[in-house]
Amino acid sequence: MGFSFYFFILKIIFYSKFFYNYLFQICLFFLFFSFSFVFNFFFLFNFFFSFFSFLFFFFFFLFFSVFFFTFLFQLNLFLFFLNFFFFYLFFLSIFFFLFSFFFVLSFVLFFLSYSVFDTKTYIYFTQLSILSFFLFSFLHAFFHSFILFFLSFFSFFFSFFLSFISYFGSFLIKKFLHF
Repeated sequence: MGFSFYFFILKIIFYSKFFYNYLFQICLFFLFFSFSFVFNFFFLFNFFFSFFSFLFFFFFFLFFSVFFFTFLFQLNLFLFFLNFFFFYLFFLSIFFFLFSFFFVLSFVLFFLSYSVFDTKTYIYFTQLSILSFFLFSFLHAFFHSFILFFLSFFSFFFSFFLSFISYFGSFLIKKFLHF
């Protein structure tokens, strides 16, 4: 049952008429574009909270009393786990964004194959567009994730580092001042 369903989907992609191909492309494009928007929204929060963590630690460390170290530790510990969560969502955001982008490329190849070529060449270009879509989306997602992996990795351990500085700073100052 499952195999026949997937075969039916592939038959729609490769061999159906003009309207069904475009309808299928448009639906999948908006589906993955919505996923892309949601996960990129989460990714922006990752950097926002990391920067917020840095500013909070810096200004409270310079301008306020030592009693705020405990609050800073709790704040940065929360941001540490939050970055741990966004660390994995980041890879999904890259993948879904490029997934939706290469649907546009596939959509253009579909249009060219319908308007210019005959049926045999259309089937060839349709298969080529889908294969190029999966290939380029995978390669782009891999390289972009590999490069931006270090940014999320840095923000993840940056929050971890601030948490322990806050904790040991408050511990040493309270021990030194006998609180």
